[in-house]
Amino acid sequence: MEYLVIALLYVGAVLVSSVLDQFLRGVSLPLVQMAVGVAIYFFADLPIDVTINSELFLVMFIAPLLFDESRNISNRILWDNRNTVLSLAIALVVVSVLVVGFVLHWLVPSISLAAAFALGAALGPTDAVAVASLGKTVKLGSRQKASLLGEALLNDASGIVSFQFAIAAAVTGSFSLADASWTFVVEFVGGIILGLFLGAIAFFIMQRMRRAGVESATVHVCFELFLPFFVYLVATRFHVSGILAVVAAGLLISYIPQRMTVRSRSFSTFSTRLNIASESVWHLFSFVLNGVIFVLLGMQLPRFIAPAADGGFGDPWLMFGVVIVLTLILEIVRFCWIAGMDIVHCLVRKQPVRTLLDGEHFRSALATAFAGPKGGITLSLILTVPATLPASGALPVHTMLASIASGVILCTLLLANFAVPALVPHKADSRRTKRQVDAEARLLMRVIESVRADAHRTGSVTGEASAQMAAANDDVDEPATVIVMKRYADQLADIVKRASADVAAQARQVIAQCDEQYERIEELDSELRESGFYDGDEEAGDPSTLTAHFRALRDVYDAVEDVQAQALARELEYVKEMAHDGQIDPKHAKELRNDVYIQQLTL
Repeated sequence: MEYLVIALLYVGAVLVSSVLDQFLRGVSLPLVQMAVGVAIYFFADLPIDVTINSELFLVMFIAPLLFDESRNISNRILWDNRNTVLSLAIALVVVSVLVVGFVLHWLVPSISLAAAFALGAALGPTDAVAVASLGKTVKLGSRQKASLLGEALLNDASGIVSFQFAIAAAVTGSFSLADASWTFVVEFVGGIILGLFLGAIAFFIMQRMRRAGVESATVHVCFELFLPFFVYLVATRFHVSGILAVVAAGLLISYIPQRMTVRSRSFSTFSTRLNIASESVWHLFSFVLNGVIFVLLGMQLPRFIAPAADGGFGDPWLMFGVVIVLTLILEIVRFCWIAGMDIVHCLVRKQPVRTLLDGEHFRSALATAFAGPKGGITLSLILTVPATLPASGALPVHTMLASIASGVILCTLLLANFAVPALVPHKADSRRTKRQVDAEARLLMRVIESVRADAHRTGSVTGEASAQMAAANDDVDEPATVIVMKRYADQLADIVKRASADVAAQARQVIAQCDEQYERIEELDSELRESGFYDGDEEAGDPSTLTAHFRALRDVYDAVEDVQAQALARELEYVKEMAHDGQIDPKHAKELRNDVYIQQLTL
């Protein structure tokens, strides 16, 4: 009964924090949730002592959340920024471990160097939840957002492996660089390979279930919810990174459907229903888990900060000074690393480095540095520090490390909440109706171009009339492609008047090309009618299925449905990419996705 009360308390706290967030515009939701957690700690009479079990925390909270983030991140953008992401996720973590370890050991000599390295490793991972929340409130650049999200997905494994070796060295007093390097490679690469393997198996199972007639969105969504827990537990069984395995499985499952061709209306309809159900359930599930994490963090902070504030370090201000210094060290190291990567990026692209010296680039690099807050992973790792480590003064080492880590978590979250919005534009200030129209126009033009480019690989046209029409069209291989392009061109024409001058000019050219191609098809259709090619078959057309406009083209109707279904799937992919690029804000992207879902259901 006590655990039920705690569970209901968490859900209630998440609900209260979401309501408070509507009124506290200048404060991010994670900070509001942490504040609610602190209030619960001081004022709620809990029936049991709530503590964090590190392994349970990783599998119950971190695994599904990272799986959800990996499902929604653009694979193309992640691949395009792979060098930056790997640099932040691996190299920066190692550098942070060394710098923080040496500085902490110098500031507090009673903390052994190995224990100090353990704290540095725990502070290495950034919080994916906080980063994603930050990306919803401020207008980060495409490269910034891709780098931060990719870093948050991958650096957990680097931090965890580094932490394990640091703790082993602290307990045993020995350390082997060769063994550590080999273990890191095995866990890192092994986690990715196993995750891809399990993700492929999961996708195969879901496809077999569909072919067997199991077209229940509930069953498939439940399977998706179960998958990250299964992948993580299997990975830990094989002694590889469970975090990376979950991320790899999520990336693969999001990538494969984008490359599959939708060939039937029944499949398309089910896929649409599944997408709608999956997105809704995962949105609610991740929202609750995110909230519980930060409420739990808020409940733990007073526990670890209070001993140091009461004089556990000797002078209470010593703990405060150590936290501030370590926070500044972490941010300075991140800033220098990011600035260095920008220089390398310019050199690779053969751009002048002096372009990085202006104020805008400086603010961008500083914002990226501050946009890497610490969170749940850090606290869960630091709580696994053995209590058997030598004591220092009035506080055991593991309590001292937990106190410092809690303070750094709070400071980095505050910096991310207040410093980043001051350095980059706020999304609420950057939203303009014309900007949204421009983004939608660019989206439609991308879809039209993709339909044109795929003309020779899409649809299946049969019938002599179709063959003659296709032969008369030099730009595409079949009238179905032209018809679908015309549909998108008509949508483009509806919004072109509200677009900016440059976008409108480009859109009108695309519309004119589509109209010209469509007119050629209509002319050929008229010639075929006059020649008696249809032989009166027009009366056999089904007016309930075919519009009057396309009644003469009923033999290409199935091909039109094919091309349209694939165009809609491609449109969803482009919406995702443009949202990650920052061209479309999350709310507008959601509206566009819902419009596509509705169109898919009507096919």
